[in-house]
Amino acid sequence: MRRRRALSIATTLACVAAGLGLGSTAATAAPPSDTPHYVQLGDSYSAGNGAGAYTEKTCWRSPNNYGQRVATSKGATYTNAACSGGVIADILQPRALGSSTLRTRTYRVPVGAVDARAQWLEQAQDDALCGTPSQPDFYYTYSIRSSASAGSLFTATVRCQLMAEPQINSVDRSTDAVFLTIGGNDLGFTTIVTQCLALASSVGCKDAMAAAEEELAGLKSATQEALKAVHARSGGRADIYLLGYPHLINTDTHKVGLTYDFGKELADLQRRGDAAQREGMAELDRSTPGRGGFTFVDVKPDWGGFAHGLDPRPLASQSNAWLVPILGPGREYYEWVHPSAAGWGASALALVTAMR
Repeated sequence: MRRRRALSIATTLACVAAGLGLGSTAATAAPPSDTPHYVQLGDSYSAGNGAGAYTEKTCWRSPNNYGQRVATSKGATYTNAACSGGVIADILQPRALGSSTLRTRTYRVPVGAVDARAQWLEQAQDDALCGTPSQPDFYYTYSIRSSASAGSLFTATVRCQLMAEPQINSVDRSTDAVFLTIGGNDLGFTTIVTQCLALASSVGCKDAMAAAEEELAGLKSATQEALKAVHARSGGRADIYLLGYPHLINTDTHKVGLTYDFGKELADLQRRGDAAQREGMAELDRSTPGRGGFTFVDVKPDWGGFAHGLDPRPLASQSNAWLVPILGPGREYYEWVHPSAAGWGASALALVTAMR
């Protein structure tokens, strides 16, 4: 889902540097080896939504995504740091995952302790009271909501918030290539799918598309800022491949309501989004020092252009679609309008071709 950030730049940088080990823009991991190492960043079109065989269902990461397929074909090691719902800011900032939960526990704290809450919190963290994260880049923040003491017994309730580290933390000087899709959620992908395809609301669809138009103006610069930092963190050696998105529907004209041509507006929005990202990557490639380069990968030709998008007509057959249909049998909400096996394969093919 699309989320707005409330953190100031200063707060974000301080949090990242102090708490999550970003430090300087260049990582200090081990030097590169003979075996290439690839890192996946981005959103659901990179994490694996729709691909099945999920390693977890918070970020919906799957070994059947295009990045793992390409890494396997190249004999490379691979790290998947992409996350469903990801926005550009998640590349450089930590992200809250889902809703927080509450946990209550009683510990013994010496009577008269200078900071009983801090001592209780230390014990809670040592006991992993909030739980053990399922992924190496996940962690919990602990914040005490209420507390009470009786002699040496100190009882408190803590709010547990699962977090993901900034995706850039997965990149270091051993990284040879970075793959990602990003920007769709910044433009309101979920709202567009809901209003224009699931509900077919002409008013809601118009509003969603208008909001996407406003956000499109900042897409190129925001993407450039994040990917320039990713390149620097690799020591200037990683090749960065930014993949575009396939056509969501199989036509460039489709009316929602009597007069609003959502198909035309969507095709135009996707075309201009591709143009902005292609131009942004070309500018970075020309101006950024280092061995690695910046490449925009247009996946639409390998997806057959419009051919394998969803048919937006009510009750239409989706037999030719390479995207998971809305309300598809046996499919979950977070898989809707995401690549099926054929779609993930087409994106992998587009990436492999671009890497030659």
